[in-house]
Amino acid sequence: MANTNVCGTVENVSAARVLQTIPVIINKILETLPMKSLHACARVCRTWNEIVRKIKQTRTSLYWLCVQGEDEENPKDHNIVEDLTMSFQNMTLEPANVFIFCTTLLFEESLYVPSKSQSRRPRQCKSQSYDVESFITSLLPSSCKSFSVAADGIIGSSENKTVEIEHSVMAITYLAIPRMPGVEIYDFFIDLNKHISPMSPEIPDRFNVEEVTTVPFDQEVKAILFFSDLHFCPQEIQLGLLDYYNGCPVVGGYVDHIVTPLSECGFDESSDSQVRCIALCGPNVHVASVVVKEDTNSEKKIENELLKLKACNLPTEKSFAFMFACLGRGKTYHNGKENVESSIFRKIFPHTPLFGFFGNGEIGMNYLHPYDSTKNSCKSKKTKSNPKLSHAYTSIFVLVSITSC
Repeated sequence: MANTNVCGTVENVSAARVLQTIPVIINKILETLPMKSLHACARVCRTWNEIVRKIKQTRTSLYWLCVQGEDEENPKDHNIVEDLTMSFQNMTLEPANVFIFCTTLLFEESLYVPSKSQSRRPRQCKSQSYDVESFITSLLPSSCKSFSVAADGIIGSSENKTVEIEHSVMAITYLAIPRMPGVEIYDFFIDLNKHISPMSPEIPDRFNVEEVTTVPFDQEVKAILFFSDLHFCPQEIQLGLLDYYNGCPVVGGYVDHIVTPLSECGFDESSDSQVRCIALCGPNVHVASVVVKEDTNSEKKIENELLKLKACNLPTEKSFAFMFACLGRGKTYHNGKENVESSIFRKIFPHTPLFGFFGNGEIGMNYLHPYDSTKNSCKSKKTKSNPKLSHAYTSIFVLVSITSC
């Protein structure tokens, strides 16, 4: 590239010099790159590093995906590995937290990933075997926290579509959340072996949350997601959480597996029962939940229940939702019709992705407090009597809204 200076002489201006000295051009180029490529560019020079830092601050959108295996008979011949790899490589945000729901069939199989080694001869190159948790961890930044469970069926979203995937299907869905001001997510574990003993079936009247929680005392907890890999957990534990966190909704259910290494939760290797609690915290987090009861079976009645969430007026510009349903509320319950309840939800909340599972029991409560836009908060007060938290043949819907400062 040539340029004429004030003296009339011609100077050569290289492309590298343009990229170093004209921030507007650099910014336009870097804005188009996925996050993984941005990280590489940030190491080029101080100017690029500063531009990348500012770009990352603007990327606060949520990202989600649902992938279903093409071949249920042969776990080696499906598109899950390829689709997950591509989605994380092309992700434009830097995830701080990822919620992952996978089917038990996928959890119990191995994912086969082609070896990246270039030193081997092509005919000798073999696939490496991963479990789901290890494979997802290998794709995530080291600073990202993942929350994974496996159940017989899952509810997942991809673009503007939500599906209910039931029974003996290899599938996985995830929601990636970047770091945002006024939003914090913590998790802690409860070893049920310490609270349920075959020799002493009595449960203490009060569960001491302080012994297990990792949530800082100054954090404002808006909801507790409660997942157990046992088919029973004393309601005293759930009520203890409800009381300790000032009546915030405790929602979740019973799953087949909590996909977390024992080393992370701090349990002894002999421990085979656990609860994982995930605390959604911060002044910019707002939550509403509703229980669709066992006898609520018509589409009109289900819609009326979900309209109660709509009546809370939570902002939906940046929102997501969870659905924790009983195994008995799938397409068989709805006379062979698929995606009934998730479709009704998306009809009411067309821009809100929905995630969850079909479990062995549900935990939840009605938490329907109106959002006050002038105060950027939900008007809530602690109920005098404890609600029923354990349910069967129900669907629990939890709407989570994230607002700006």
